[in-house]
Amino acid sequence: MPKLTKKLTDTVARSIPLPSDGYEIHWCRDTPGLGLRVSATGDRAYVAERRVNGKTIRRTLGKAAGAKAISADTARSLQITISSELQSGVDRAEVKREQRQQEKEEATTLADAVKAYVKGKRRGKDGLPLKARTKADYEAMVAPGGTSKSGKPFADGALYSLAAKSIYKISADDMRKVHAAAQARGERQASYAMQVLRAVLNWHGVAVEDSPLAKTTAGKDRIILAPTTGNPTPIPPEKLGAWWRAATARAGAPSADGCRFILLTGCRPGEVFGSEHEEGLLVAHVDQAGGRVTLPDTKNRRDHTIALSTQAAAILATHCAGKKAKEKVFDVSDPGRMLEAINAEAKVEGITPHKLRHTFASVAEELVSGYALKRMLNHANSGDDVTGAHYVGKSEAQLRRAWQTVADFIEDTGSANA
Repeated sequence: MPKLTKKLTDTVARSIPLPSDGYEIHWCRDTPGLGLRVSATGDRAYVAERRVNGKTIRRTLGKAAGAKAISADTARSLQITISSELQSGVDRAEVKREQRQQEKEEATTLADAVKAYVKGKRRGKDGLPLKARTKADYEAMVAPGGTSKSGKPFADGALYSLAAKSIYKISADDMRKVHAAAQARGERQASYAMQVLRAVLNWHGVAVEDSPLAKTTAGKDRIILAPTTGNPTPIPPEKLGAWWRAATARAGAPSADGCRFILLTGCRPGEVFGSEHEEGLLVAHVDQAGGRVTLPDTKNRRDHTIALSTQAAAILATHCAGKKAKEKVFDVSDPGRMLEAINAEAKVEGITPHKLRHTFASVAEELVSGYALKRMLNHANSGDDVTGAHYVGKSEAQLRRAWQTVADFIEDTGSANA
């Protein structure tokens, strides 16, 4: 870079010709480290440069022309100040950058943090992103209430009161208030809200002082999350035959046959009928010749193959006939009304599609091995189940016999109680 033969002044700064390309820095003859940067686009700015700890650091002091321009004398004073600061270990520009970064981070609201979490979170065991349903559940936590498409009102998310608050300003008291409010909706809902909040804060590296969820917090000040517990409510055994007969009497109806298929296979309702986040059972998933169904990317992020019983295969044959691969097998999204009619005829109360899965599991538990049932329900092996994860294998033939055993029992129960 060229060095001036005279002192850098306002007049000299304005008279230096523009380079043909890029930029040039012209250094003052009398003030070491003070220069003028001139670019081919016409920009002129005073700069300061100093070597500190073997590293050259350059900083822009201000414009030398146009609006908000500073004088050469002002630039010289700034250069002396900045040079002294750099020598003493203070980098004003770096401090400002850190301040801007801190301000940007502190401006991140819980709603922003949840959005970033569901987009960037990957499961530790396989590196896969969260399922669409899980993402929606998390985002609903910080969403305001409103009215659904069906006209049904719904409340604010359990974490909505903190949605607009910076994640760096959430306090232990905030967490306790949210938990207390959520308990009005149920202990499980309150625990889930805290689990979501903890996961999001941890992912962003935010540590809340005296967090009521931290193990280091005294027990008397800690929020104890309710353990996840099931509440299986299957069709009562004495009513199973009546329910099967009522459903079979409506054979051919997609709603009724879809419910029968769940009862025969143990599938999750969304895997059969579909939902806002699931496409449901498609014709392409069915291998009629091989007598199996393969459900892709299920809740536990793996494909699930069902070896069809003769009863389940017959139902699918009816509803796959004449359809294209991408069409739904059971072309209905909500079997509620049909299921209410079946329940009423069987004199059974409160049976939902998911409780048909409960019923399948309850029936199968007495008929097949525990490890077979686990695979039939497509439950992932827990980390402490070494036997199931590493030693017990189940062939398709074994599982096919298990599904057939359950289907025969259900059908026989319906016939015996006729």
